[in-house]
Amino acid sequence: MALRAVALKEEGTHPPSEGVLAQFAQLRPIRSLRDLEKVRAESPDIVLMDIGMPHVDGKEVVEVLRQSRRAPVLVLFDSKMQPALLLKRLNCLAALKAPGHRRAPNLSQAVRLLGVSQEMLSRILNVSARTAHRWLKGTRPRRTRELDRLFEIVALLQQTLPNDEAIRSYLHHSNQALHGERPIDLLIRGEFDRVTADLQAMQEGVYV
Repeated sequence: MALRAVALKEEGTHPPSEGVLAQFAQLRPIRSLRDLEKVRAESPDIVLMDIGMPHVDGKEVVEVLRQSRRAPVLVLFDSKMQPALLLKRLNCLAALKAPGHRRAPNLSQAVRLLGVSQEMLSRILNVSARTAHRWLKGTRPRRTRELDRLFEIVALLQQTLPNDEAIRSYLHHSNQALHGERPIDLLIRGEFDRVTADLQAMQEGVYV
C-alpha cells in the first residue's frame, strides 16, 4: 500500500511547482498552526512542506507533527524550484511503501544490501578476514557489539530510505552532513553513532 502524503503550501499562493506536488500528495493551504492541526488529524505518512512559508515556523510544524500517534516523515522543499528539478527529486517518494514489519536480514543479505566487500565487512565487525569469510559461508557468527550495531544500522537504513539502491548510494557517497565523509567509512572506523544520528535526522526532516 502506498504511503499517504499531503503537501503544505502558503494559502493564496500558486507556485510553479504546484502541479508537480499534486502528483505526489494532496495539497493543503496553510495559514496558521490551526490549519496544521487539521492536517495532523488526518494522520498522513508523509508531509511535504514548502520552506518558503513566511507565516508558519518550521520548528513549530515539527513540534505539532511529533504529537501524532505515529509522526509522519517531514519532507522540506522549495516551491520556487523549477518543476522539472522538483519532479526528479520527488520521484523517489513513489517507491515508498506503507510501513510494516520487515524481517531482519542475515549477515549475507546485509552485506548485499550494504554493497560492501568481505574485507570491508571484516573491518566493520573488527574481526579477521578469515572469520568474516566463515560467517558469510554459513557459520553462525558470535554475537559482538559491532555485529549488533551493524544490524541496528541496517534496520535504520531500511526504515529511512526507499529502496536498496538508495541505501547503497547513501553509504558510498560523501555526505555534507557528515563533513563530506562517506557513511561507509564511518562504519569501518566504528563510528556507528554518527551514522545513526544522521539517519535519525533524515527521518525527522528530509530535504529535497
